[in-house]
Amino acid sequence: MKAALYYKNNKKLIIKDISIEDPKDNEVQVKVMACGICGSDLHLIHGILKPIKDPIIPGHEASGVIEKVGKNVKQFKIGDRVVISAGTSCGKCDFCKNHQENLCEEVGVLGFNRDGAFAQYINIPETNIALLPENIPFEEGAILADAVSTPYHAIKYAGNFQKGQNILIIGCGGLGIHAIKIAKALEANQIYAFDIDEFALENAKKAGANHVYNSKHIKDTIKKIQKEIKFSLILDFTGNYEFIEPLLRLLYSGGKYILVGLSKKELQIKIPALIVFRSLSICGSYGSDSRALPELIQLYQENKLNLKDSISGIYPLEEINECFEKLEKRINNPIRLVIAPNL
Repeated sequence: MKAALYYKNNKKLIIKDISIEDPKDNEVQVKVMACGICGSDLHLIHGILKPIKDPIIPGHEASGVIEKVGKNVKQFKIGDRVVISAGTSCGKCDFCKNHQENLCEEVGVLGFNRDGAFAQYINIPETNIALLPENIPFEEGAILADAVSTPYHAIKYAGNFQKGQNILIIGCGGLGIHAIKIAKALEANQIYAFDIDEFALENAKKAGANHVYNSKHIKDTIKKIQKEIKFSLILDFTGNYEFIEPLLRLLYSGGKYILVGLSKKELQIKIPALIVFRSLSICGSYGSDSRALPELIQLYQENKLNLKDSISGIYPLEEINECFEKLEKRINNPIRLVIAPNL
């Protein structure tokens, strides 16, 4: 099969013909029909994130069709359309048994902790896949695995979001845009969005944000918004922890500030008395768990979640490096570029 491999210190993926074994007893072999390119894939190329082995096949937002099944596989059959979970875990601990796989001690990411889906085929445990209905295109199903499920988990489970609440999204890249779409699908009252990029803010408007603000001068923006509204939930996808303290002042009593974006810098914050007086929470949200995909598919089926305009282009595996460049340079303002390895 053809696959795109990452080699340490190489700025481009290498397309190669490699062999693939039959799936193990508890695995299925999926013919990959679509795999989204994520910002974390760029972090891999730049050496910011380290894979478990070298070389490795990246790619963690994938969907496809089951080609083979292991002898112990019970829930799926050859020909099933599936979406592959981006997360990996042990499958045995209490967290995994309680559908909280993202809290597993052995939690990882496909394409970083095991070979991923920038390839024509992939072997994956049956516990890591969900059925994809016929009416969901493969490219839209693929991005459910991370670009959509990660902000969904942050909003619904980490943030305990309730219908009618006000929400602020900070950072309108691939995750932030889908956080806006999810907030809209879950019937938020007012959705505000911050970003320093005007193209990203334009995407935020199209996704359903009621108000967008360029946050280059974020302290001035905060002062202005303080007079207008307070939020039950703030989600930060930027990885920039510099302005958490003033942003906390935009929260209602009992509000939550959820950190999703990663940073190399340590979080250093002087805890203001406001946190105590208003019973505010600051917490992190990593990935998602097995509850997300079925619930997102249900929202899609109910026509509450539109992902069609999230797909900025579909490309063959041979053009993957050009797609990385388009994403990094923001050429044509992409939301999600998708690779179709069997195109």
